[in-house]
Amino acid sequence: MRSPYDDERRALRRGLALAGLLLAAPSLACGASDGAGDDFGDSGGFGEAGTESGSASEGDASGGGTTTSDSSTSGGDGDGDDEGDTGEPPPPPEEEEEGDFEFPQASGRFVYAANETTDRVAVIDTEDLAIDVVSVSRGPTWVQPIASSSADAGSVAVLSPGSDELTFIRTTAAGVNSLELRAVAEGANALAASPAGDFVIAYHDIDIEAAPVGSDQEITVLSTAAGGPSYALAVGAHPRALEFAPDGSRAFVITDDGVNIIDLGEIADVDKPPLIPVIPDPALDPATVEIQVSASRAQALARVDEETWIAVTDLDDGSQVQLELPGFPTDVDVVADGSFALAVLPSRFGSSLVEIPLPPSTATDFTVAELGEEYVGVAQLGAAGEVALLYTTVDPWALDGEVGPLGDPRLRMTIARRNGGGWDDQLTMFTEVPIRAAGIAPDDANAILLHDEAPWLNSNAPWPYTLIDLAAQFPIRKVQQVQAKPKSVLFTPDGARAAVSIRNEAGSVRAVDLVSLGNFIVDTLPLGSPPQGLGHVEVTDKIFVSQEHGSGRITFVASDGSVQTATGFELNDDVKD
Repeated sequence: MRSPYDDERRALRRGLALAGLLLAAPSLACGASDGAGDDFGDSGGFGEAGTESGSASEGDASGGGTTTSDSSTSGGDGDGDDEGDTGEPPPPPEEEEEGDFEFPQASGRFVYAANETTDRVAVIDTEDLAIDVVSVSRGPTWVQPIASSSADAGSVAVLSPGSDELTFIRTTAAGVNSLELRAVAEGANALAASPAGDFVIAYHDIDIEAAPVGSDQEITVLSTAAGGPSYALAVGAHPRALEFAPDGSRAFVITDDGVNIIDLGEIADVDKPPLIPVIPDPALDPATVEIQVSASRAQALARVDEETWIAVTDLDDGSQVQLELPGFPTDVDVVADGSFALAVLPSRFGSSLVEIPLPPSTATDFTVAELGEEYVGVAQLGAAGEVALLYTTVDPWALDGEVGPLGDPRLRMTIARRNGGGWDDQLTMFTEVPIRAAGIAPDDANAILLHDEAPWLNSNAPWPYTLIDLAAQFPIRKVQQVQAKPKSVLFTPDGARAAVSIRNEAGSVRAVDLVSLGNFIVDTLPLGSPPQGLGHVEVTDKIFVSQEHGSGRITFVASDGSVQTATGFELNDDVKD
């Protein structure tokens, strides 16, 4: 079957060949008012390959070419116009996929699986698959692991939005469970636990499909100590995320109104937690604002759709720096340690990366790394902040009924490495199918790309994903083709293994791919039921796969590849196979 991109690629090659003739023969170029010369001239010469454009196009059948960029600058021009430095309009929004984490969770060596229908939680010992089933409040949906002082013991908070209650389940190393019931704010649908496990906060996440009752601005801060106190607080409108300082001393609640700061050390004295605005104009539509928080540096970054600035707010004193960038940022990510943020500025004239130190000292305290003529709008940043995967989920030329000078930009991705504080070490590669999501392993050594459906590659297995070795100077890639759309991806904390769940809506395709990230060998494990969620138990180093099953089913895979399945724990807590 032909790829839908074949005609575009042939037109691209013809355009490049004609462009070469025009450059070699100026007299011909002058008379070619309706030819390729106009395509390049009217569009400002936008494209993706820089000096390597010809070889990249010709190399698409064998895996593509590469480009590099060596240009980086500091600061911006501060002009603040609404078309960026290139004079082009704002780029189309990117379409990043988000994961769903309302699945079984692990704490210590135990896995906790809630059943919203039966109002029970199965506690599974991953050493021997011994199972205990406990009853909790009506309609449990969210299981939140809590840090424990013992690696073998487990502790979780289970939220039941249907009854506005939370159940603490504490499991000893001997497998004995104790339960404690606590009330939470009406309409709470999400939980977050402090790093040390001292507190759990129940709140209403506006991005989760559940209508609040009364108000979505009431939250509950609960001490996790047995019989400990709870505190009811009101925060800004429509909370959507919550972050803790690394030492657990403060919580930052991200809302449409700004960021509320909760001092957990003085929680008994907190009445209304202070609210810090993070955009200069409070009348802006919150739906157009993206907020990221560096909890370790107490900094908030706000990006507004179709604006060229990013506001950085110091959450300690409320001071704000507005950075005027040389383009429209479509994605902002904060590195795991909170020391800097990375913004992506897509442009038909050539995109760029902007690194922002946190906190910035002035309005021009940022560094720009040019990406040649690449068009990218999304960055996936590694945990250590030393590598980033750059790609786009949209083709801005196609939206205008045009073909870009180098074809569909969704068929290219760039790996950028941070050397000496800059991002000039870049490698651009061709990909046969557009990328819909990407993830980097915790050790930054490998990545997995999830692609759109591609039946022309393999009609029996039309959904590809790609494994990429980021440690190699020229990355090794392996394309894996599966029968149905991959749903979830899990990396083990050491970065040695990954799991990819695969299922179709009918449930006839049900499997998990077990990936060795050391050699890229993939073993497909057929499942008895459609996979629902993935998790990992660090103490026993087992990956687990929860599945849709009327009486409960979870499959465990050890690091040596051995497989065990617990089935029927909703009916009988000692059924195993």
